[in-house]
Amino acid sequence: MSIEDQPIILWLPWPPTLNSYYVPKNGAMYISRKGRAYRDLVNEAINEQVPSLGLTERIQVEITLYPSDARVRDLDNYKKALLDACTHADLWDDDSLIDQDFTYRGCIVKGGTVKMEINPAGPIMPYKLAE
Repeated sequence: MSIEDQPIILWLPWPPTLNSYYVPKNGAMYISRKGRAYRDLVNEAINEQVPSLGLTERIQVEITLYPSDARVRDLDNYKKALLDACTHADLWDDDSLIDQDFTYRGCIVKGGTVKMEINPAGPIMPYKLAE
């Protein structure tokens, strides 16, 4: 499957917050037990939906987070765990391949879920100093 032909759409489990994904130990940060369990769930979901994908080209990612309830949430707190889990599952070589990412809040869904759409990257934005 190539993203040149059609977008890749994945449905993934609801991620833990960044605060619970990493834990400090001996002055360093490690992925928590909850974070490792989440990576395993993402790995299973990706391998069921797009086995052996391993993207290597520049990409655009649209993430829609469908929470399980109406609690106040900072969407950025969920994205890091999600993208790291996708890297760990070999969805792509590294999340540094993402040139554009868009994150949206979806409606409330029982249990919470994530929709991820992957497309080829758009053009790189030129840089010009303000005059």
